Amino acid sequence: MRKIGMFLIILGIASLSFYISYRYINEKQNIESIEEYLEETKITDFEQPTIEDESVKVEEPKKEEKQVVLDYKAILEIPSINLKRGLVESTKDFKSINYAICIDNSSNYPNTNGNFILYAHSGNAYYSYFKNLGYVNINDDIYVYYQGIKYFYRIYKIYEIDKTGTMDIIRPNDEKIITLLTCKNGTEKQIVVLGKQYATSFY
Repeated sequence: MRKIGMFLIILGIASLSFYISYRYINEKQNIESIEEYLEETKITDFEQPTIEDESVKVEEPKKEEKQVVLDYKAILEIPSINLKRGLVESTKDFKSINYAICIDNSSNYPNTNGNFILYAHSGNAYYSYFKNLGYVNINDDIYVYYQGIKYFYRIYKIYEIDKTGTMDIIRPNDEKIITLLTCKNGTEKQIVVLGKQYATSFY
């Protein structure tokens, strides 16, 4: 019995060490990819754009091929919950949600009118990037870094919906908004956070 006990202790320590190492590597990759994305998409020698400046057009940057886990299309930052992570396009088999925050396929990107829709897991797994989404408040800021421009959003609505797999999405024709979506732990509900874009700047 004593040998079995020692074996289980060693196995537990080994498992914990692996989990910590994996999270460290994952976070390091995220930070490196964010820095790379921001550097690659940085814009120079232009006048500062504003929310009213609809003429600003940014060409898609050419990027070297990399593993899909690091193929960020934009960066999301929510200072109030200490979140800054890359965003990836959703895949048909939904595996993308297991390594990043996903951009819904029906989204309008921040540089066009409409709704920029993002979703991620909640819970305690290493990929639960929206685990603290329930702690944001009205008037908190959300930042999106996309193709050389930083987009500023302010949260104006937070609510819950039934977890049915479908939801009514706001489709504004004359505004730019962001929708963040995740499950509410221990319930059959989903948390929905809406923000309205109010400013832009180069980064």
